Amino acid sequence: MTKRFDPELLYVECTRCGQPLLWGVGETTKLLNMAGIDISGIDERCMLASDGCPSCQPDETQFSTQVVRLTKDAKPRVEELPADA
Repeated sequence: MTKRFDPELLYVECTRCGQPLLWGVGETTKLLNMAGIDISGIDERCMLASDGCPSCQPDETQFSTQVVRLTKDAKPRVEELPADA
């Protein structure tokens, strides 16, 4: 028996300001269903990216989101800093 991933555990982040977003219970599943996204294809390598949030766009009430699947072989990006930094 294969365990299904609970979509409510998905990490959600604003792509404009980088803030993590916390949604109410069931909100992620509701949004995925409304978008027609098959929840059985969601796993721990996925996250949701929002095009804004109440923190960086307080006058907006709706934001588009997309599911992003992180690659399995992703290597951490190392930022090179000058020696005197």
